[in-house]
Amino acid sequence: MKDEKSSFLGRLRGRLAADEMFHETEVQANRLGALILLCSGLILVLILILTAFGVFLLPWESVFSPAFQAIVEIVLLLAVCRLVKNDAWWLKPLLLIGLIIVYARLDGMLTHKVAILMVLPVVFSSRYFSRRLTIFTSLLTTVVFFLSSAWGATHGMINLNIVTMPAGTQMIATGGFLGNAVKNAGAGDRMLIVNTLLYDYLPKWLMFSVTSVISCNIARRGRDMVVTQHDKDVKSARIESELNLATSIQADMLPNIYPAFPDRTEFDIYATMDPAKEVGGDFYDFFLIDDDHLCMVMADVSGKGVPAALFMMASKIILANNAMMGKSPAQILTDANTAICSHNREEMFVTVWLGILEISTGKVTAANAGHEYPVLRRPDGVFELFKDKHGFVIGGMDGLRYKEYELMLEPGAKLFLYTDGVPEATDAQGQMFGTENMLAALNQNVDAAPDQLLKNVRAAVDGFVKEAEQFDDLTMLCLQYGNRE
Repeated sequence: MKDEKSSFLGRLRGRLAADEMFHETEVQANRLGALILLCSGLILVLILILTAFGVFLLPWESVFSPAFQAIVEIVLLLAVCRLVKNDAWWLKPLLLIGLIIVYARLDGMLTHKVAILMVLPVVFSSRYFSRRLTIFTSLLTTVVFFLSSAWGATHGMINLNIVTMPAGTQMIATGGFLGNAVKNAGAGDRMLIVNTLLYDYLPKWLMFSVTSVISCNIARRGRDMVVTQHDKDVKSARIESELNLATSIQADMLPNIYPAFPDRTEFDIYATMDPAKEVGGDFYDFFLIDDDHLCMVMADVSGKGVPAALFMMASKIILANNAMMGKSPAQILTDANTAICSHNREEMFVTVWLGILEISTGKVTAANAGHEYPVLRRPDGVFELFKDKHGFVIGGMDGLRYKEYELMLEPGAKLFLYTDGVPEATDAQGQMFGTENMLAALNQNVDAAPDQLLKNVRAAVDGFVKEAEQFDDLTMLCLQYGNRE
């Protein structure tokens, strides 16, 4: 009993989900149906006008009544569509039935002249992407147009191809209409109806059957496409939600609260990371190893997106753990390289600049694993590249040993670190921002605080690339050594 109840509830939930999925599609199809009705009404009005002026040689008494009734039906259906704003579950069968009846009336008036009318409702029904609805439309059209053809044989335009009269029969037209002449010559209603159904309706129905099969297939394929697209949209929405969460997690993994060390007046530090995608491979880090040593990291993982972000988080943790053990920068990079190479089947790598500032003296001990040159500004000077010695990238080859170097920061000195996304920012013409433009942006206001310096560089990059898509992650860090104002 429970299994049956669970199965029923599952089917009900599936049905409700499908109805919701196709709701917007059906509303759009209802709008299209209303537009087709409106156009059909205008055509009927035009037929009446042209008949009244003698352009169409049609019996007025045979045209006016069915045309007027069809126009009234169209007006009522359009009023219903407007009343429910094309949004009601019962509107689609009502529209299709209305279209069939309206077109059957027109087919009855212009028998043998409007063969295409039979296929229009079934072709339109496929727009609802329901094979059952298309089959229903096909069957109803078959019956209704059978009746309209029979009526049109005696009341509509007559085609001589379906008239069989004895040789030498004289036909005298009454009122100038050929149909009256045929009837005056003795053509009975039964003969006209049988011949019309046999020679006119049957060929049209055979072609209509082929169209119905095609329309049913279109409806089925269309439904499959809508379901597939819906599944893709759901999956994309889930991925987007997960990426947004990953972006937040990645942002929370990096220091992002400023001032970073409000109780320390000996230095000021500020950093930003703007990923090219939802998540990036660049990262920065800074943290106190002890009261007198500040560790700074600037790194760039190969690749972009989620794989780079995962590799970035693992690299950041490995570097931080080794630094907190009190190791030197060279040893930190050496041990991190060993750890990463031991589990690196994807053969990814990361460039790293890592430095440890001795806060009391201003001495920076640093090591560079294939990263960009740092930029140094000494007191009363300008920002210039500090061309340090590069080691090989982390994760590129096991067993490497890295070397370190020292530089002294005097009070008022600034150290600027960045990833290649800054100098390699590219405009629409493929021109790179370049190191010279980066230095020029830094030197616009050399006395600016670290956060303002980074904003100046970012503004210069944005002004250079303009509307071009961001090529790479943009990551920057600036340290100011000396008493903070």
